[in-house]
Amino acid sequence: MAGTRHRLVGLLEAGYVRAYYLTADGKEYNKHLFVGPAIIGDYASLITGLPVVLPQQALSDCVVWVAEYRALIELEPRVPDLVQLHRRFAEAMYLEKERRELQIATQPAAERYADFRRQFPGIEDHLPQYEVAAYLGITPTQLSRIRTRLDLCT
Repeated sequence: MAGTRHRLVGLLEAGYVRAYYLTADGKEYNKHLFVGPAIIGDYASLITGLPVVLPQQALSDCVVWVAEYRALIELEPRVPDLVQLHRRFAEAMYLEKERRELQIATQPAAERYADFRRQFPGIEDHLPQYEVAAYLGITPTQLSRIRTRLDLCT
């Protein structure tokens, strides 16, 4: 929840989760979508102790395994595999962020939508069109036009 401090990290075994933020005018923007298996939790809040800026919300029934983040960190000296897991998690988050930024800056909207459908099959059943459009960085009208063009091509 926005404004609270995260202390739990989760392993999303199955389901869909979104990380989102609210704009000043109250609109929601999906910053990240998670499909199980994935690690979830507001990483910035976990490592800084600052309040959550990007709350997360389940979009479907989910199976999630949770642990205290600090307890995992305290185990790292005795369980070296946790250090590697932690590093790989941070690397994966960085790479995904980089991929999304490049995609928004360089790909036409129709390509971004095609990538979205490949990366998140079935998630559109759990998101309203305006949230899919916001994730893609386009308007709902643009998304509707892209969908219409795709339907005409199939």
